[in-house]
Amino acid sequence: SEVGYLSSTTGNISGVYDMSGGNWEYTMGVMLHTSGVPCVGRDATYTSGFAGPYCNTSGNATGIPLPENKYYDSYVYGNNYMNYNRRILGDATGEMGPFGSATYGAQTRQIGSWHHDDSFFIFDKFPWFVRGTDYLLGLNAGSFAFFYMMGKADAQYGYRIVLAF
Repeated sequence: SEVGYLSSTTGNISGVYDMSGGNWEYTMGVMLHTSGVPCVGRDATYTSGFAGPYCNTSGNATGIPLPENKYYDSYVYGNNYMNYNRRILGDATGEMGPFGSATYGAQTRQIGSWHHDDSFFIFDKFPWFVRGTDYLLGLNAGSFAFFYMMGKADAQYGYRIVLAF
């Protein structure tokens, strides 16, 4: 509708919508296993559908092969969501520092320097990145937010396509 177009980045139908907290969106940002290959999920229950090792338990998942590594960002193995020294410049994890925390009511959130968006890094129990956050986070939701996830498909999560030139 004419009113709906106003919520796009360009103010018309061809703009980008939902830039601040409408849905969690998976990206091809994955943590490397201690062996150096990408983790495909947390464990046999929470896996991405790709073939490869789990991050949090022993064993390997069957599934489709991961795409060539030029199509995703891979991050060094870690076991803590506040281990930001594994970030990469150019994917918004590297640009969001310095990092800190903020308390809203009874809830404390990890935040980055850009608009106080959520900044929880991937780690062994949650080896896949999601971006954007959902509206329930209120002040911490935003287009620069990043958060850890298990790798499992879920009706609550979308995906984000990023074009790089």
